[in-house]
Amino acid sequence: MARKAPAEEGGRSRRALDGSDRLVPLVVGILLLALVVGAVLLWLSYGDRAGGTNVFEDSVETGPEPVVRLTNGPGRVRVEGVEGLERVEISAKRYARGFSPTSARENAADVPVAIDQEGSELELSTDGGRGTGADYDLRVPSGGIVEVESATGDVEVSGLDNNVMIRAKEGDVSVEDVQGSLKVEAPRGDVTVEAASTETGRVEISVGSGDIALEDIVVGIMETRVESGDVTLSGRFSGSGRVFVETGNINVKLPPEDVKDLDIQARVGEVAREQGSG
Repeated sequence: MARKAPAEEGGRSRRALDGSDRLVPLVVGILLLALVVGAVLLWLSYGDRAGGTNVFEDSVETGPEPVVRLTNGPGRVRVEGVEGLERVEISAKRYARGFSPTSARENAADVPVAIDQEGSELELSTDGGRGTGADYDLRVPSGGIVEVESATGDVEVSGLDNNVMIRAKEGDVSVEDVQGSLKVEAPRGDVTVEAASTETGRVEISVGSGDIALEDIVVGIMETRVESGDVTLSGRFSGSGRVFVETGNINVKLPPEDVKDLDIQARVGEVAREQGSG
């Protein structure tokens, strides 16, 4: 019996080795399967990373004094008034994402630009979302009325002889050379207004969190309100009204005679006055 023990131990060792040989391919297979599953999940999660663009262009006859309304989701908006123009020239750079540059460009081409016209009234809209959007460049007749509503992105308007209304939920607003009433609502963003002239009209500006810069304003009545931010008035000002800041400072760089009919208040902050040129 003592002489048989080594043989029995050797048999057990061989059986153990045979079991290990079978276990190794199984472990390797499991690891390979895990790698494949991980790669697929990574591709599904991060594969939609290529960006693409597509430009939509159109021109719509409107006459010299249209009403142009633009509602945009994510994306920048620029509106330029052009003297003598009797149409609205539209350029929308649409963008989207895809699994490849080619599919991204195809997805961008599918981003809708809705155009609805009734007489001299023209409505444009792009919803965007899910990684899509559009940057708009509009050339409109200088005598037109312009209304812009933007979800995310900066808004620039210039060169208009009529009324302008802008609601920018998240983004900066810039207005230059406008000769009609102006209304701006910017919950989160800075507002700059330069060379606005409407002797019998109104300028209404409301900012949640952001700064306001006003330069060379001729207006009947101006109402400006900021919840949190600074206001700067410079150049010349003609008219009456009120500038109110809840939390922030007001810097007045105007000749003393320009502010005699302007009520300027900062609830939590300072009002600094320095004589401007004039």
